[in-house]
Amino acid sequence: MNVVLKIFVRPEIFLYIAIVAFAGLFFTLKSYNTNASFDFGLAQHYFSNLSEARILWVFILFFVALFLRGIVLWIRAFLRGTDPAIVFSRKNITVILLNIRSLGKSALVVGIPAVVAFYSTSSAIGQLNIFNSTRLRDELLFRFDILLTGTFPPLAVGSFSYPSWFIGAVNFSFMHLVWVLLVFGAYLFIAHQQLFREAIGAFFLGLMILYAGWLIFPVLSPHDRFIDNVYELPTVEAVQPYVNGYRPQEEIAAFLEGMRERKEDLSVLPTSTFPSAHVAWATILVYYAWRLWPWLGLIAFPFAVVSSLGTFLFAQHYFVDLPAGILVSAISIWVVYWFAKKQGGYNEATLSF
Repeated sequence: MNVVLKIFVRPEIFLYIAIVAFAGLFFTLKSYNTNASFDFGLAQHYFSNLSEARILWVFILFFVALFLRGIVLWIRAFLRGTDPAIVFSRKNITVILLNIRSLGKSALVVGIPAVVAFYSTSSAIGQLNIFNSTRLRDELLFRFDILLTGTFPPLAVGSFSYPSWFIGAVNFSFMHLVWVLLVFGAYLFIAHQQLFREAIGAFFLGLMILYAGWLIFPVLSPHDRFIDNVYELPTVEAVQPYVNGYRPQEEIAAFLEGMRERKEDLSVLPTSTFPSAHVAWATILVYYAWRLWPWLGLIAFPFAVVSSLGTFLFAQHYFVDLPAGILVSAISIWVVYWFAKKQGGYNEATLSF
């Protein structure tokens, strides 16, 4: 029994499950979408302009995380009243070299599979978008929003006037959440491998739950469905007053135009709004930042809140997508934490490196 626990009850097990599950979903849905062109889904949506320069930036971000780790160790030594140069003592250099070996092993066991899992997920989401394009249920989520709030927030909230600096802050946090998550993940990989394995496990468990939601509730964003009506579908009469009264200010209108341009090359549009992956990832960011250092969680929290606000302020999600996204991340975090505790040898202390 202990051997089984050691092999299977571990946080990163969901990473390997995701590879198999999403590969299976890709081939299953591909058999239904026989006349459709291939679509890379999530990868194409977020990295449609991927180039050598952007790949280089990924490596630069990793070295930025490494540099930040050195700064943190330096500051920690200074606050403890010791000579910051102790970071480069023979003892610490030996520990660093040993941990570099550990990092290499983790890269093979977790890092490379994470890349494979991401593209497996992206391909499965691409096929899901094709499959969902003829079975949309946007009107159902519209009714959920009305039931929860008494209005339709994606269009009602976006029609108010806001300070330009506020829209700029929301825009920045919304568009850069993925990159902040990447930097934090790289730092976590370097600083606390046990916590990194939990985070990567929660991330991919969350993606599997999200995928189930997207399969059950196939919907376009309010922007694509009701503002632009990209598929020229009939609109429910109850939605029309919100559409007619939607007058976003210049900054929000510019954001929407930018989103239109980003999606021009997509063969089918994303149907992955409920639950919101954006909100789920923001919640995961705050939780693991807090677990690493409480003060870092406090810094990440307003960033995550403003970023999540942008999901419906910019009409990219329904309001109901937010609590659903938080619930998905909460379930994922709890399950993975339970697995980590069951695995044994659990240690909250960060690694020396």
